[in-house]
Amino acid sequence: MPKPTQEACRAEEQVDYGREPLSVYHVLAQHQREESWGKREVVSFLQAAAEEMNREFKLNIPKLALCVDRLPANVFGHFRYGHNGFGLEGEIAINSRYLPPDRPLWQVLGTLLHEMVHAWQAVHGRPGNRWHHNAEFRAKGRQLGLNIDAKGATGYSADSRFKDLVRRMGIEVPDGEFAPAKEKPRGESKLKKWRCSCGTVARVAIEDFRAKCLKCDSEFVRDNVRGDKAATTTAYAITPD
Repeated sequence: MPKPTQEACRAEEQVDYGREPLSVYHVLAQHQREESWGKREVVSFLQAAAEEMNREFKLNIPKLALCVDRLPANVFGHFRYGHNGFGLEGEIAINSRYLPPDRPLWQVLGTLLHEMVHAWQAVHGRPGNRWHHNAEFRAKGRQLGLNIDAKGATGYSADSRFKDLVRRMGIEVPDGEFAPAKEKPRGESKLKKWRCSCGTVARVAIEDFRAKCLKCDSEFVRDNVRGDKAATTTAYAITPD
């Protein structure tokens, strides 16, 4: 049998692969769903939720690179503008510290939508240079039921498209309005509390801290008591060189 010509091979390739090739974003999502790894179930769920919200709310976000990772303790998630280290756009990361049962599932989806509004604005709007939660961003959030303040804290309207969609997904959502949290999740500080006899407190990032108080001439000792409401004075903070 004669070998096919180069022209015939190219024609055959066009017939076999006439469909638009899968983008790296589709391949990444497929890999995350099929790979045997610890976060497969949660990432697959968040992918499905993101696709549903993208379609239902007509966000028209063309590129999303979704991941679940251990982020700093003071954030629930993040959106990365531009390209990440792999050259991908639209990176959304959900903090693995704050997944059920540590945080309600509907609020995790609220964080996902918050980051998707960032992704929407990156494509269709005008992100602020320094102020990421500008008026345009917050207005888009309100349309969907997210009440986001200028610092990025997210509250929820009593009745909203977001809550309706989450309930249709079979997820329980409390009634009523939720105001934006006054504080973000607390970060992890390396500073440890040390106290002397007169109650003066020093917060330092040195494990073997040896010092005396100039007021009472007593040595500082490690204070492991939490929730101490006694009046104290913070003397200073020391970090190792």
